[in-house]
Amino acid sequence: MNYRHSLLALAIASGLSATPAAHALELGEFNDTKFSIGGYFKAEAIYEKVDDGDSRIFGRSNQSRVNLKTVTQKEGHTIVGFVEGDFYGGTYPGENNDLRLRHAFIKVDQTTVGQTWTGQFWAVAYHDYLDFLGGPRGTLGGFNFRTNLISHEVAGFRFTAQDPVNNDADTPDLAVNYNLNLDGGHRVILTASGREVENGDFVGGGAIGSKFMIGPHSFNLNAHYGEGLGAFTGVGVNNSLSSPDVENGDAVSQVGVDVGFRYVINNEWRANVAYTAVEVDDNADTNYEAHRVNLIHNITQDLEAGIEWRKYNLAFGPLLPEGQQVEVMAKYKF
Repeated sequence: MNYRHSLLALAIASGLSATPAAHALELGEFNDTKFSIGGYFKAEAIYEKVDDGDSRIFGRSNQSRVNLKTVTQKEGHTIVGFVEGDFYGGTYPGENNDLRLRHAFIKVDQTTVGQTWTGQFWAVAYHDYLDFLGGPRGTLGGFNFRTNLISHEVAGFRFTAQDPVNNDADTPDLAVNYNLNLDGGHRVILTASGREVENGDFVGGGAIGSKFMIGPHSFNLNAHYGEGLGAFTGVGVNNSLSSPDVENGDAVSQVGVDVGFRYVINNEWRANVAYTAVEVDDNADTNYEAHRVNLIHNITQDLEAGIEWRKYNLAFGPLLPEGQQVEVMAKYKF
């Protein structure tokens, strides 16, 4: 898995849903197969105040995406096909509007094969982020890349074996998630993650994700600890993106916490505040912090607009330098 492309492969999962094609337009049925298309158009304007550099204002629509989903019932099995693309596939750092493959997978009953979210992605109870690239950084969904894998779901568990981040690894990267949905909309996610890092050691870590409902509002808490996790959190040794989990030949551990509160004003307005912190046990004492506040307005069921202020103390590649950003966006789902 190439980290140059994984940064471009970041995707954001809002508190509404992390599942592909949750919002779709049914096209009809042909030969016992139902077809639907989904996606959204998103336009955003960003003011960026860089700590060490020039400020700028710019706009982009690369995040816009379209997908095709098929569902077939045959011989007692449910067969789902899904393919999706967006426009972050251009030359690094992704400011060209070339089409990029996001998802391409087959799901037969509870088994998924193909390119889709990593097992670590499912460890997180996500907030309403507007930041497509850096919002979940510091959680196990921080890189939010999609990779080739096989996963199976049973009795609340998800078992995943996937293409290793370390290209020289002899074993696949592994993840086991347990999802517990409680009365009242509360939710707890327990995750174990393991992978072979660049020094040849197979290391692991764990995470907990949780969502607690307070009337119509919600409080999310995510935490992680262990080795080999920088490949997924996006916070590595000396803030490295290319070799995030090994220093001087030894695996490096990290600990992180992510908290957020979603306040539902009414059926049309909601607001979110979130904070993320990660400490890496490296020689540089790498410490990541992120603050964000946003306000989102549902103009119609399918159209929303919002504004978000965020501040990051570490750069996340050239598209997200150290400093502050204010984003204004509009998104239309179909």
